Amino acid sequence: MNFIFGIIILALFILALRVLWATALQLLSALKHASQMFHSYRSKRLALNRLPMIMPQIRHEVDWLAMSDSVRQEIHSRNAGSNRQVDRLDVELQVKTKTMELIKADIQIAKLQLELEKVRPMAALDEPKAGKPTKRSKKATSVMDDNLTKSSHPVRQLRTALKSGNGLVIQANELARH
Repeated sequence: MNFIFGIIILALFILALRVLWATALQLLSALKHASQMFHSYRSKRLALNRLPMIMPQIRHEVDWLAMSDSVRQEIHSRNAGSNRQVDRLDVELQVKTKTMELIKADIQIAKLQLELEKVRPMAALDEPKAGKPTKRSKKATSVMDDNLTKSSHPVRQLRTALKSGNGLVIQANELARH
C-alpha cells in the first residue's frame, strides 16, 4: 500500500511541476510581449520629440551655385520624357483654344449678318430716289408700302431692298435701336 501511495504522490508531484512549468512559460511570453510594446511606444515617442537633423559642418569650401546647377540638370534629365508629353499636351490645348475662338468669331459674324439682314430692308425703303418720279416708280413704291403693311416674308423684303438700289443709307435711329 505504501507503494501505491508513493506512485500517487509521485504522479501528483509530476502534475504540479507540469502546471508550474506551463504557467511560467505563459508568464514569460506575456512579459516578452509587454516589453516589445513598451519599446515600440518609446521609439515612436522619441521619433516625435526628436530634433531635426542639423547639417554637419563641411571643412572645405563648397560652390553652392555649381551644386544647384548640377542638381537642376539631373532633375531636367530625369523629367525629359514627361516634359515632351507636357509640351504635346500644351500644343493640343493651344489648338483647341484657337479653334474655340474661331467658332466664337463665326457665331458673332452670323449674329451680325442677321442684324444686317434685319436692318437692310428698312434702310433701303427710307432711301430717297434721285430724279423725276415716273408712274412706274410710284407703283413700285406703293407695292413696297403694301408689302411692308402686310409684313411679308423676310426674303421678299430682302429682294425688294436689293431691287431698289445698292447704296444703303442707315439712319441714326436705326443704328441706335441695334
